[in-house]
Parts: sequence; C-alpha cells; structure tokens
Amino acid sequence: LEEAPEDLDGGEQPKRMNIFLKQDLVSPLSDKKTNPGSKIVVVGILKEIPIILAQGGKSTRFDLIIEANYVEPLQEEFSSLEISPEQKEEILELSRDPKIYEKLVQSIAPTIYGHDRIKEALVLQLFGGCKKSQEDGVKRRGDIHILLVGDPGSGKSQLLKRMSIVAPKSRFVSGKGASGAGLTASVVKDEFLRGWALEAGALVLANKGLVCIDELDKMTKEDTSAMHEALEQQTVTISKANIQATLRSETTVLAAANPKHGRFDPYEILAKQIELPSTLINRFDLIFPVKDLPDEAKDEKLAHFILNLHKGERGEQERQIVNTDTIKRYVAYAKQFINPKLTDPAFNEIKRYFVSMRNSGTTEGKIQSIPISARQLEGLVRLAEASARVRLSKTVTKKDAQVAIDLLHHCLQLI
Repeated sequence: LEEAPEDLDGGEQPKRMNIFLKQDLVSPLSDKKTNPGSKIVVVGILKEIPIILAQGGKSTRFDLIIEANYVEPLQEEFSSLEISPEQKEEILELSRDPKIYEKLVQSIAPTIYGHDRIKEALVLQLFGGCKKSQEDGVKRRGDIHILLVGDPGSGKSQLLKRMSIVAPKSRFVSGKGASGAGLTASVVKDEFLRGWALEAGALVLANKGLVCIDELDKMTKEDTSAMHEALEQQTVTISKANIQATLRSETTVLAAANPKHGRFDPYEILAKQIELPSTLINRFDLIFPVKDLPDEAKDEKLAHFILNLHKGERGEQERQIVNTDTIKRYVAYAKQFINPKLTDPAFNEIKRYFVSMRNSGTTEGKIQSIPISARQLEGLVRLAEASARVRLSKTVTKKDAQVAIDLLHHCLQLI
C-alpha cells in the first residue's frame, strides 16, 4: 500500500506499507479489487514481524506489516466518478448544446495559446473509441494514441501536464527517468514471502486511463520497444524468474518528443527528422509536428496572451467555458454509457477516403511510398466514434467521419 500521489507535497517520496492478504482476499473474484494502481481501504491488524537474516537467524529489527481481513476498492477506473442525478442532468444539458465540441476544445487548455488542431485531437482522445471483441477472441482497441513532435518551447509539455489533470485517471512520466520496466512491469525479489513478486509499471497502473510520456526520444531503444505490445495489444506479458503473467493495460498514450537535432530543420523532409522506430510511430493514430516559426502577427498575439497571463488578466480566449470537474464527469459518463455504432454514410465516407489515399501515390504501375496503412483506417473509425461520444450520440454520422478524416489529413499533410 502506498500513499496517494495527490496527497503529497512537492518532492516527497510516498511512504509504503506491506499488506498481507490470505485466503478469500486473494481469490480470483477479489483480484480485481486489488489491481495495481487502484485506491483501496484496508481493515486489518498492525503486526511486527522479525526480519530474517541471510544466515537464517532473526534480526533484532522488526518490520511492520498489516494483516488484512477486509479490502474495499475506492475507485474502479473512470467509472468510479460518482455522478449524482443533478450532475447527470447537467451533463445531458451540455450534450444538447450544438457547440459542445467547440466549447470542450476551448476549455481543454485555456492557458496555452494556439494549437487548436491539437486541442481538438486531445478532446477526441479523452473520449476514445469503443473497444470491440470479435468472436475469434481478437480484441480491437478503442484508445487513441497521439504523438506530438516539435521544437522546444512550443508548449508540448504544458499540454501534457494539463491533460494529466483533465483526464479522470492519469499518470505522467518523463522519458529520461522512465525505463521499460517502469513503464510496463518488473519482477522484484519479495523479502517477506521469500519469493518473486510482480510490480506494475505506469502503463498498467493507469489501466483505463491516460499516460502522458514526455521526452519520448530520450528513452533508449530497449525501453521504447517494451511499449509496442502495450500500445497495440493492450496487454503486458512478462516471463521472468518463475512468473508468467499477462497484465491488462488498456491505456491511452499521449507522448511528446523532440526532432532529431533538437529542433526542426526547415529544409529537410519532416519524416526524416522524427528519430523514433517506425514500428512505434505506426502505433500512434495521430502525429502532430509542432513547428515554431516566426510570424509577426501570430507572435504579437502570442506575446500579448502570455504577458496578460503574467499580469493576471484573463483574456477573452482563455476563459474556461466548461470547468475541469465537469469535463471529468462528462468524459466518465460518455465512456460508461455511450457506445456509438457506425452508420452507412460514415462507413462509405471513411472507405472512400482510405482507398483514395492509398492509391494517390501510384502512378502508371510505379508504386511510391504508402502514406496510410490499415492501422490508420482503424484509427479513423476510433476518431469518428470519439466524435460521436462527444455529443453523447448512439450513432456515428457522416459529419463525425468528416471530423476524423479532417484531423488525420491535417497530420498527413504536415508530415
């Protein structure tokens, strides 16, 4: 058991306490209650146990453990957010607003200037698509992964920090301080039971939530390769010592990275400057290059906006229309109850765009690089479903499909 990170001040380390569960508390039924990362209430007896020395004798020092006889989970993913009837009415009232999408986009990060397209994508990422299970046991993920690659000082980390506050359940990690084991899972020696124990990493702890990974390019190749399975299959399989386990990590990933030489070279092709393995890049549904180019009119607005923030005056643009708690509840409600289905017009719209994009590179039998693969097709479906969820709609319309196509096309054009 570890202290909740939100109760700590500054750089404190959370205090830990070992808990001993036995009999029915470790049955498969109660296993879901004690998933790593969930908040729990434990009732038990505090006991002192002697530390066994390597020679086999007992030490004079004692360890504290809690022998538990009751465990109650406080939160179960995003569905843990209690929504009262009044709040539900407020959510439904919001969803009837024809401009709900624009309002959420404006409220997602009001103190960060510009980046409107990225904010649109972040709203859709919060809602996510629907997870589907086929009859043959294949699962299709519903989470939308987004990668921001950009010049330093363009506000990427600020966006990530803000998203980790807005999302109902989230973790924030930084590339240099994150290892493959810290992201997925690791096996550690358990002093108390004299065996091996499994420790979950960030992607598993934020199951059904959002993980923000900053400085993705600073991670070593071995560590980024650990993320492949977690991003696409949404499980983390571990086979170490005598432990073979598969942990669920149905986690949405929002990552930020710098280009190859620290910032973009305007004369070089963009795709060559993103120094990440292509297998990893392929797993992101949307990739946004964030360029920091001088432009007098834009720079004047930016300076005005930032200086106003420091002066403490709220401009017209950074008024938060929907407050953070309402966004959290709205997202939780949509994810719990709304599972939109594709309609024929949306189906045909996505199909038409995919086929035309695939074949736009071929000229008289010569095949050029393919700009889009089947993964992006699934990404389009997820984005369209998320767009329908924003309106709390049960069907994905042609307009939702166009929102998804618009965003993907915007990303492809920039790269």
